[in-house]
Amino acid sequence: MPEPRTIINIGLIGCGEVAQVIHIPTLSFMSAYFRITYLCDVSAGALTHCAAKVPGTVKTTEDPAKLCASPDVDAVLVANSDEYHAVHAILALKHNKHVLVEKPMAMNRRDAHALIEAEAKSKGMVMVGYMRRYAAPFEDAIKEIGGLDKILYARVKDIIGPNSCFVGQSGTFPEKFTDFRPEDSEDKTKRGDEAIAIAMKEDCGGVPVTEDTTRMWRIFGGLGSHDLSVMREALGMPTSVVGSSLGYPFWK
Repeated sequence: MPEPRTIINIGLIGCGEVAQVIHIPTLSFMSAYFRITYLCDVSAGALTHCAAKVPGTVKTTEDPAKLCASPDVDAVLVANSDEYHAVHAILALKHNKHVLVEKPMAMNRRDAHALIEAEAKSKGMVMVGYMRRYAAPFEDAIKEIGGLDKILYARVKDIIGPNSCFVGQSGTFPEKFTDFRPEDSEDKTKRGDEAIAIAMKEDCGGVPVTEDTTRMWRIFGGLGSHDLSVMREALGMPTSVVGSSLGYPFWK
């Protein structure tokens, strides 16, 4: 007889649309490998809604530290707002948990290096959630692209459309909740402003923080990161960037 399969207990931080549409359904389909044992979110409504979608008994909390410290959690999936990806991944690593962190892993180089250092000190390992790079069609495309001569120029064009067009056809019926405290919104805004200010100053050589540069940085780290990830996988890391432009609905 085959040996019993180890089932990994997952603690999920962030119960928003991505968790509801992607992670909870996928982990539930793969119940022979994964079990969601803990949910965390600042919204009590989101916790109640998502807990009802998880098979079996699941614990809930508004405190990420409580989830990360729990012996009921083997690995932590960080799927909350971008501003908290690095800090909560680092928190999980301090408790020697494995981590799958949604993109972007961090909003600036400082936080990315802090996360790398935390992983080096932890028994846990980190993976960034570029799951599409492991899809069979993408792997086939990489094989087809392989063998090109030296590449001198590559161009990425991304079409950003409303997620609701796709989510509405998913059959997952996600809900959005606003029952969080004003101080939670203020903390999120403060963290985001600080992270982008550091990115513009230190990572981009002193680019002014404006509405346009902030939007550009958010797109690079958000939906646009999928296309940049494909480019890196297919062509390799670029040696330099000639320029970029943003004009709804394209950035290139």
